[in-house]
Amino acid sequence: MQSRLSDVTDVLGQQAGATGIAARIELLRAVDMIRSHCARVALYCAAGMLLDGDADHDACVAGVDRALPGAWSGVRLLQGAGNEVGIDPQALEWLQGAVADMPDSVTEMERFVTVIDRLARKHAEGTCTAEDLRAMTQHAAGDFNLHFARLVNRLSADLHTDRVTRRSAAQKTGDDTRQALREISEISQNVGLIAINASIEAAHVGEQGRGFAIIAAEIRELSEKIEQANAQVQKQVDTLIDQMIHD
Repeated sequence: MQSRLSDVTDVLGQQAGATGIAARIELLRAVDMIRSHCARVALYCAAGMLLDGDADHDACVAGVDRALPGAWSGVRLLQGAGNEVGIDPQALEWLQGAVADMPDSVTEMERFVTVIDRLARKHAEGTCTAEDLRAMTQHAAGDFNLHFARLVNRLSADLHTDRVTRRSAAQKTGDDTRQALREISEISQNVGLIAINASIEAAHVGEQGRGFAIIAAEIRELSEKIEQANAQVQKQVDTLIDQMIHD
């Protein structure tokens, strides 16, 4: 399993102790990771549906368990539900003040992570279906993407107006974010390949493999959508970091 799906880590807290503009950048990155952590959970659930054997299933569940807390951390930061260890209180105040007039968007982040959490539980129980994945991707493509873009754009714009942005902090954040996107892309590509192989195997067994082929098709579509979303976010990150460095 580890040869097919590389391990991923939560970036929240890697820069614990940062202050000022650096701390604000870290919080922006933590909010952005709501999307990427949810994507990781979805991909592990998809892989778990395709791979055979208890060891593979357990590895996918472990991957979900690593990714899901990061999504909830981002939600808590937006809600001001409690201070995360090592995060600058002034930066938290900035974050919550910047989104204070966007309660619908903050609520949508919690709603979507709840959907992902429910998907993860069904996966752990072995009851996750292609219809569950389809419903999740439709939600992600609709309300979640709309409100997520609003939040990130608001926070990015607020940071961009601060002329004391440290070039080194911006570059570090850009590098770390690109690395996270590459990790998600690698998982997505692997899941897509697994789905293609599963479709081929299902075709070989004829009518009995039709249901499995449908699941594989849904998972391949999920993988493709996440790849497309990653490409879009990558462009936004590159643009933001370039502006912060050269402004």
